[in-house]
Amino acid sequence: MRTLGVLLALVAAAGLPAPAQTPADDPSRIERPFAAGGKVRLDLSAGSYRVEGRQADTIVVRWTTKHADQKVQWKVETKGKEAWIELDGPHDNFRVDIQLPALSDLDLDLSAGELSIREITGSKNVSVWAGEISIEVGDSAKYRRVDAAVKFGEIDARPFNITKGGIFRSFKWDGQGGYNLRARLFAGELRLLR
Repeated sequence: MRTLGVLLALVAAAGLPAPAQTPADDPSRIERPFAAGGKVRLDLSAGSYRVEGRQADTIVVRWTTKHADQKVQWKVETKGKEAWIELDGPHDNFRVDIQLPALSDLDLDLSAGELSIREITGSKNVSVWAGEISIEVGDSAKYRRVDAAVKFGEIDARPFNITKGGIFRSFKWDGQGGYNLRARLFAGELRLLR
């Protein structure tokens, strides 16, 4: 510690910039540069996920687990206009926040859990085995094609004037917009919100 202090004093005396202080790496936070207008493919294990758009050209993934020693396997890669996010965490109390450029197309596959998608403008292809899914779609006029289905559960899609519950519930909707929305849920509740 004393040697580091002497070294910094010598650097300052010589008029050279001090070495940058970098905080310790956070193993539960990943950040990658990624420009708006691309496609993001997400392969997610069971958990609670919040996917949000923001006005920045980066992808940020953060997670928490019930116990600090629980392992999370992850991959976050970008190449040109495509990005890949893969997460495999513990089976209980695995919570993840994913921030993307607001203008992004999504191709998302979740085994089970809770999923919230907010403030993402673009086409969305969402497939979930079981859980509660909430997708903010905004103005229905933005969409060219909507295709949603739940085998066992409920669809609440008020922006498209649809509410259905029971077995093998689905709907298709055609408009004049530029985006497509496809949502598939085996069991649970699918909500499309304005």
